[in-house]
Amino acid sequence: MRAGLNTPGSVKGPVRTCLGCRQRVLQGLLLRFALDAEGKVCVDLSGRLGGRHAYCCRDRGCWRKFCKNAKGLSKAFRRQVAGFDEELCNLFGSG
Repeated sequence: MRAGLNTPGSVKGPVRTCLGCRQRVLQGLLLRFALDAEGKVCVDLSGRLGGRHAYCCRDRGCWRKFCKNAKGLSKAFRRQVAGFDEELCNLFGSG
């Protein structure tokens, strides 16, 4: 089991699901993503962007799965995703 899971006896806090590996992990251990005005996925490091969000582990394998999960991203954001922000692709690689 992953260390961030909210299991009895563990640290309490908000739990989110990684769209890459589908593991439930404490929110603070995940990267948070939002959609910009053009409908492209961008990283929300400040945690202040409005709207719905998607989460991914800080693992390259999870990131690759996250990028390929177009259906899951559209479902998480409840709208069609237009792609990924250019800076985000440069930061993590093309996947």
